[in-house]
Amino acid sequence: MTPRHYLSAVQLLRRADEAKARTLYADVIEALEQHCTDVGVDWPGNELNITVQLSGDGEQYIAIAGRYSLPWHNDRSEIGGWTAIHIDNTFGRATVIYDSTTPEGEPSGDMTLKPLAEEVGAYANGWHAEHG
Repeated sequence: MTPRHYLSAVQLLRRADEAKARTLYADVIEALEQHCTDVGVDWPGNELNITVQLSGDGEQYIAIAGRYSLPWHNDRSEIGGWTAIHIDNTFGRATVIYDSTTPEGEPSGDMTLKPLAEEVGAYANGWHAEHG
């Protein structure tokens, strides 16, 4: 007899939300995956970030968002540029590795994906080479 797996309503909603998030950020994820691995999405609270996991335990990762984290249900029209931050939960540090955002009320910063993907990829690959 094949075991049956039941998904809770929370699990189903999370999977649906992840599908929406991946659709919203498909071009960003695709650009990043050309330069590094372990690209995903995460939404702390009700906000959406793209993540690049650096360590298997989740303590080291890169969080990528716009001027502010994007509410998961919105489009990207007000994102205002990109910022990528290395989150180090082991030592409680956050290091900005890329930032093309502009202050709120100003025109959007650089929204092109190539420099973001190249910078994040170089940083992630360098981190992996140094930390195994």
